[in-house]
Amino acid sequence: MIDLSAAYAIQASIFAEGVQPIAGWKIGLTGDAPRKSKGADAPAAGRLAGADILSSPALAPISTGDHYVEAELVVRFGTALPARDAPFTSAQVAAAIDAVHVGIELVTSRFAPDDLPLGLLIADNCMADRLVIGDKVSDGWEDRFADMAMTLDGPGKDRREGTTAAVMGDPLQAIAWLANWLAKNGLALEAGQWVSSGTCTGVKPVAAGDRVSADFAGLGGATVEFTSES
Repeated sequence: MIDLSAAYAIQASIFAEGVQPIAGWKIGLTGDAPRKSKGADAPAAGRLAGADILSSPALAPISTGDHYVEAELVVRFGTALPARDAPFTSAQVAAAIDAVHVGIELVTSRFAPDDLPLGLLIADNCMADRLVIGDKVSDGWEDRFADMAMTLDGPGKDRREGTTAAVMGDPLQAIAWLANWLAKNGLALEAGQWVSSGTCTGVKPVAAGDRVSADFAGLGGATVEFTSES
């Protein structure tokens, strides 16, 4: 069993200085049931490169392996939150956010099977693949975003209904966890970086030819269509 420190070190090695800069972060295990299933006492973080971030409507080539999507709120930081000893408050984290968007996260594993123990999940970059940035719904964080409806439509007529409250009771709590986890580990949330805050709808499988869309309480949406990588 790989421990969490080693798992995050493996993850970080892919984004080492001079390899590829971090354009964003994903937060996983933001629901009680997923954390319990992995034996985790906290969420988990993954990294995203610039090439991993797409604009809606997006075309996303995928291979024949297992691929999944989930609908999320995505935020962009306008002010950096640097490494420090004292924890950031939720209010400080909210004040640093300069945009809130609807998003669709694409996840896949580098392992087979993909039901991984916690250490391997983190080493696998929390299955982060790509992030589709949809409509902007606000120039900053708003308290009402704590519990609002999110839907994920497709493939076909399949619909998943969810809520932002599925993310630790309030996505801002997950984002604050990330800011403080990074600060504790000598890292910063940099201005311009994106954060995908956690699934509001659960995950669903997709394949080449599928099209899915997310809607956030009628305020905005995001769309992605999958094509064959070959």
